[in-house]
Amino acid sequence: MSSALRLIGGEFKRLVSYKLLARSLTTGIIWILVFLFISTKEAGSVAPMLMFVDVSIVLMMLLGASFYLERQENTIKSMMVMPVSLWQILASKVASSLALTLITVTITCAAAYFVHAISFNYALLLLFVILAAVAHAAIGFSLALFGKNLGSMLIMVIVYVLIFTVPSILLAVNIIDAQYEWIVMLSPSHAARMLFSSVVSGEFEWKKTVFGCIYLPVLAAVLMKFVVYPKFKSRAVRG
Repeated sequence: MSSALRLIGGEFKRLVSYKLLARSLTTGIIWILVFLFISTKEAGSVAPMLMFVDVSIVLMMLLGASFYLERQENTIKSMMVMPVSLWQILASKVASSLALTLITVTITCAAAYFVHAISFNYALLLLFVILAAVAHAAIGFSLALFGKNLGSMLIMVIVYVLIFTVPSILLAVNIIDAQYEWIVMLSPSHAARMLFSSVVSGEFEWKKTVFGCIYLPVLAAVLMKFVVYPKFKSRAVRG
């Protein structure tokens, strides 16, 4: 238990030393400025989109940056000789990524409340954020492990956005017909955006909500077990 806590503590120290926490806070400040210049009606539509960006695109990019910075410092290889399991190492990294996401989501919620008096079910939102963040952390890990360097990883993130995120946005603005939403639901990004939109609006399509709540953790488990775990171990051994 003490080793696991040291791992998590080390991850948070690296978030500070790599300036990832500062960048996350900067993102939160930008979201506050966005809320200051939009109407209450617009804020209700923008809030879930900002959360969606934090939990998907921003999280994957920050996680990838952290992974490559750790490789440069040989931090990952040194972790492998600690008296902890590889699963504990991965869990600590997911926990630190989740913490970054919760910070920006909390700032978004605070801005929505104090600027536009918009409130919603925060307990349910917390559940949805955890589900979405864990899934996108697994996706981000997978992209980082397949990339040769940070540049190639960022290119893969852009490709991911084009394939899985853009259709969700096009559906939201009615460019893609609503009859195709169940196909778009196969996108982890859309599943996450749908959950956030539901909790902000208070209007739930229960079949899609249940699907999203099952799909995201199952996807995370599959990626962590069959992609992240074996490739992380291989990359850590090579250094």
